[in-house]
Amino acid sequence: MVTVTASQKASISPEAAEFLSKIPMIPFAGLLSPYLASSKRVQGLRNDMATKVSPNEEDLMARHNLKLTPTKIATVPVLIIEPPTLSSEHEGKIILNFFGGGFVMGSARERAALLMATEMRIRVYSVEYSKSPETRYPGARDEALTVYRQLISSFGAKNIYGMGSSAGGQILVSMLLIARSEKLPMPARLFLCTPALDLSGAGDSLVSNEGRDVMPASFLSAIVKQNYQLDTVDVKDSYYSPVYADYDASFPPTVISVGTRDLFLSDGVRMYWKLREAGVEAELLVSEGMWHGFNWNETLPEAVRLRRCVREFLASSL
Repeated sequence: MVTVTASQKASISPEAAEFLSKIPMIPFAGLLSPYLASSKRVQGLRNDMATKVSPNEEDLMARHNLKLTPTKIATVPVLIIEPPTLSSEHEGKIILNFFGGGFVMGSARERAALLMATEMRIRVYSVEYSKSPETRYPGARDEALTVYRQLISSFGAKNIYGMGSSAGGQILVSMLLIARSEKLPMPARLFLCTPALDLSGAGDSLVSNEGRDVMPASFLSAIVKQNYQLDTVDVKDSYYSPVYADYDASFPPTVISVGTRDLFLSDGVRMYWKLREAGVEAELLVSEGMWHGFNWNETLPEAVRLRRCVREFLASSL
């Protein structure tokens, strides 16, 4: 199990401490991860994840009376998530969401998207991008760009908020870097939640938070290398690992969320400084004792606070 000492429990909510106390650790993770993350086991990982999260998603959709409409935008599957009533201040605006799941798992109806639609009372266009290993980099990124082109034509870039969690953060930022190179207009604001922005394996938190997050760093690394990454890719290419890109003030104002236990803490911190030094409006929200993807929890006090701050940041463009 993940270790949480009495002094560590003292600085987080009881709910967070209880959650962490139930997280099992993979024994001999460094040795087993290449096997556990192999392409042959991906479908099993997907099934396990769906079994765990589907009841929560179904409950959330029912309680908040969310309307989900599957559609296609230029051949790419997209899920439109609508609350019962839309906020008047977000009239005509949408969130373009890219789900997390290590590039191999997850779906467009992830809780992060459902909660944003519910709490912000805004329409969410959540992209059901093609997962790996069936479609490797840059397939999902290219699908994202296809959708973005259509949405800026339909809504206007300044009426779009971008949102990406974990792997979805890499897809979103990589897509916007390509869009920028093509002189396409940028969205109004971005929310990057524990984003995977350096797929080269560099970063302090991949070492310092090993055994403290909800999964081993070796497992995440193996998932990417064996399923998403092409053998020919330069892992520090700025489109593949966006933390190495050059930014300027034309990049959208961005809020980044990470936790002190998060394996991708370093990715968020480095991206924040990269944007800030480039003159981009940026905010870094670091939550004490929180793990990778904690924001998906509907009632966890730290997650509730985080999502409120994110909504305030996005709405500040009005």
